Amino acid sequence: MKYFVLAVLLVLFPSMALCQDLHVNVITQSSWPPGKYVPVRIEIANPGSNGFARFYQDLPQGFTVKSAETAGADFYWENNQVNFVWLKMPADKVVSISYLAKADAVLSGSFRLGGRLDYLTDSDTRKSVDCESLVIQLDRDAEVEEDIEDLLQKAEAVTDAAAKDTAAERDAVVKEDATVKEDAVVRGESPSVVFRVQVSIASEQVTQEELEGRIGCSLKHGMTVLTAGSMFKYQSGTFRTYTEALVYLEELKDRGLDDAFIVAYRDSEQISVNLARTLTE
Repeated sequence: MKYFVLAVLLVLFPSMALCQDLHVNVITQSSWPPGKYVPVRIEIANPGSNGFARFYQDLPQGFTVKSAETAGADFYWENNQVNFVWLKMPADKVVSISYLAKADAVLSGSFRLGGRLDYLTDSDTRKSVDCESLVIQLDRDAEVEEDIEDLLQKAEAVTDAAAKDTAAERDAVVKEDATVKEDAVVRGESPSVVFRVQVSIASEQVTQEELEGRIGCSLKHGMTVLTAGSMFKYQSGTFRTYTEALVYLEELKDRGLDDAFIVAYRDSEQISVNLARTLTE
């Protein structure tokens, strides 16, 4: 691998976000070649916190992401957002995680790469560390600055395992879904479209009271729990219109739940929010 100090100084640049307890350092190339995977590394300097934590970053439309190094976190890529979730953050003084991101070959221009770490202190107080946004240039003349074969192999192994879990889950529920849809047709019903607000995702199932303690926010509309492979999605509310869901989302964000977002379903199938709005408005 081409690890050398000069390349790190001239080609890679870090963003250090400071808070009272944790420091977050995000490192990546300043120029990304479209159509090729580029590594993004996150280093979390941890003076002792070992409770629930979640690091996430938003990427523009048209990107593909693969997990590489998770440090025991549950990784997921959903709605153009990278997420690493720990039920208990490792006690290591420096927690290192990474992923691979690839811009579609037709993309150009630049974008900002920010990020946030949410975590619970020993006193169950929720805190956040915002990373300073980095400006990433999409440059067809750029090159990946290091040998990432090992990271690609790790990413493929994670992807294969997730695919097996998803296939097993799909096989288990397909008969039930088919029965529900058939019964609806017999009764002359149209597919039902609903909106919910997704508030969290984790690798274990918890009660609503436990979840509210972790996210530091009460859920007045109740909770729905769905599985996605080995992960559990926690959603709140069931709304017939996007406007109703948006009002609830804004209420939750006003109370500090900045990472919540709206999801939509037609019967038991998740669909895009735009399609759901078209079907209901």
